Amino acid sequence: MDLETFSASPINANELVAHRGFRGKYPENTILSITKAIEAGALFVELDVQFSEDKLPIIYHDCELSRVSGEAMSVFQMSRASLLKISAYEPDRLGDRYADETIAPLEALVAVLVRNPAVIAFVEIKDESIAHCGREAMLQTIETILEPVAKQTVIMSFDYELCAMARASDWPLVGVVLEAWQDLESDKIQQIEPDFIYVDHEIIPKTYDLPASKFLANSTLVAYEVGSRSLGYALLARGVDMLETYEIEAMMASD
Repeated sequence: MDLETFSASPINANELVAHRGFRGKYPENTILSITKAIEAGALFVELDVQFSEDKLPIIYHDCELSRVSGEAMSVFQMSRASLLKISAYEPDRLGDRYADETIAPLEALVAVLVRNPAVIAFVEIKDESIAHCGREAMLQTIETILEPVAKQTVIMSFDYELCAMARASDWPLVGVVLEAWQDLESDKIQQIEPDFIYVDHEIIPKTYDLPASKFLANSTLVAYEVGSRSLGYALLARGVDMLETYEIEAMMASD
């Protein structure tokens, strides 16, 4: 079967990660979005974590509330109790359709995973929160909350030091998000020994032999942001292991 024929075929759920949940149809990083991704067949979901003024984790991508919540405030300026009352409805993209969907605490993910024991969640700790909380306190809080579902969660970040700390704490699954492709071969990444390596598909060098790379031999390579099956199959053919996408349903659909 050639690549053109493959591009019209569904991609296996084992090769897909639902980026910020089912963001293609629902507001990102909400429990609704995560749940809908799982209902659509996702076995892997990704979400982002920021910290509130009182240094408690929320499921949220930005440190500012304007894009997702329509509020001119920072998450660092509000208590978590206050943040959990604020909508996470993405008004510019989705209008008022999901205005009742509020910001969720990280603890809400635990309940979702307990109900779905076959699902793995990639939990990206946002590096903007480091200056606010400090790495050690952030990681300790995250690990304490996620401990009941530790085997279902991958702790990951763009911040390599935070990832190294997660590995040193013996967290079962650790991932890194590459800032630059050349970091793949750095001592820091090799010392972490990540289970998963996330990378923007656009920065993978065209001539790099992924299957032959000793730097990828013991890690699962996840490429983001992949919006079509044609691009997805091209990346899989090159040796990428998994694809992160906003369009989880479309990527698995049968034409």
